[in-house]
Amino acid sequence: MTPFALNTEHVLPGTLTAVCSARALARDVLIDRYTPDLVDTVELCVSESVTNALQHTRSGDPGGTVTLRFYALGARTVLHVDVQDDGPLKPDDRPAVSDAAADLTAEHGRGLYLIHELTRYWMYVPRLDHGCLCLTFDTTGTSRKTEDRHEIRR
Repeated sequence: MTPFALNTEHVLPGTLTAVCSARALARDVLIDRYTPDLVDTVELCVSESVTNALQHTRSGDPGGTVTLRFYALGARTVLHVDVQDDGPLKPDDRPAVSDAAADLTAEHGRGLYLIHELTRYWMYVPRLDHGCLCLTFDTTGTSRKTEDRHEIRR
């Protein structure tokens, strides 16, 4: 069994201050383990993910929370980041990348598109009482091009 090289969890309040705290946590947890470019990328994706959780799930309701997990196995060629929310506002809500998000002049709605472009893989796992946006990052410095990634969900 391969031991975890990194395994940490942080519960943040469901307030706007959680976005700043999440960015700082990402940087603090990763800065001594990974390249500055990867740390910047993860920090951006975590910021977008937490913002989306606060805006589009019950995490943004009074008393809501967002849970961040950072983990990697011994070889550390892949970094996993989970952003767990308190569940969707509507039962069938699921995050999806819209075609309009690719518009460079768009003023909002680009967060998940950026995540899609910057991660090796992402998926949303819905549950009755919470949801989890699972992000996977390649730590070797190589990344697949958008055309090689899974299909954009609509």
